[in-house]
Amino acid sequence: MSKLTATAPCTAHGAVVEQTGEVVAHPLLAQRVTWLASLARELTADLVAARWNPADLEALACGVGPDGRALPAKGWMAMRRLGWGVTSVSGVHVCDRVVRCAQEQAARTLRLALHRRALVAAIVASWPDDPRARTDAEWDALRAVLPDGVTAAQIRNRTRQIAAYLDEHGVSRPI
Repeated sequence: MSKLTATAPCTAHGAVVEQTGEVVAHPLLAQRVTWLASLARELTADLVAARWNPADLEALACGVGPDGRALPAKGWMAMRRLGWGVTSVSGVHVCDRVVRCAQEQAARTLRLALHRRALVAAIVASWPDDPRARTDAEWDALRAVLPDGVTAAQIRNRTRQIAAYLDEHGVSRPI
């Protein structure tokens, strides 16, 4: 069974400057929230770009930190155990809470990439004669190599994407 992560929208109706008690106007609040979200997005993108290489993806995939302990389920903690920090390129001091948000999002992105890589590898390794109508034996072969928690919809969608790519490039079967 795969885990489902839920997100929810949030509306900020007002803000107050802690030191002065001054109410922040809505346009200024929107500007500050936009700036902070952009900063977090920039930190996340930098971290993903820095770690999007075979060695680092394998380090994350093995699930064990350099100290021999299992990586935590929380992405930001796993990133820290691996020693994968972020630094602000804009020269702005970034509080730890924003850094943790960026590390968590980067970890989720990288873990999703690993999951998709395993899924695609399994589908390609057991490619059927007709991907639109697998035989029982072909389904058994596929299920034997699939990662845990893969749904029928994921199999169907990735199979369609791979088939479309092969059709587009004039290849009859994956290598």
